[in-house]
Amino acid sequence: MVIHFCLAWLKTGSSVSRAFKEIQAASLFQKYLERVSKFTTCKSSGFSFGQEKHSTQKRWVCDRGGKPLSSEQLARELESVLHQGIQELEIVIGGPDGFSASEIKALEPDLRWSFGPLTLPHELAAVIGAEQIYRAWAILRKLPYHAGHGLTKR
Repeated sequence: MVIHFCLAWLKTGSSVSRAFKEIQAASLFQKYLERVSKFTTCKSSGFSFGQEKHSTQKRWVCDRGGKPLSSEQLARELESVLHQGIQELEIVIGGPDGFSASEIKALEPDLRWSFGPLTLPHELAAVIGAEQIYRAWAILRKLPYHAGHGLTKR
């Protein structure tokens, strides 16, 4: 499977490195893409509305109107996609204004995923999305990356 991070504020064909104003955010985003690449092919690009979704593809849209998921719930969603034999999981991150209702409808998301009620800069949302996908893989593989972050007795 290929995990494809689509940055909606960046036009298709533009360099992803130009998508980030903050070099630290770009670096962190790239770091998590490299980590995800240890599990499966991972890429990033811009996004143009009107891109057709294929039957072998799932599209998750990060949107404040979406469903807030815990890391464990996200891991279960990823596991479900893996078991369906999907070839590509597109994760679409909105720009500074998010998505309009008509854009959400046009995207036809299989999952609308929210990071909760916080308003985040779009660059930070991309970093958080990439980190959470890496964390989901870590949960599924029972890696120590996630193990130490559960609730513990104090």
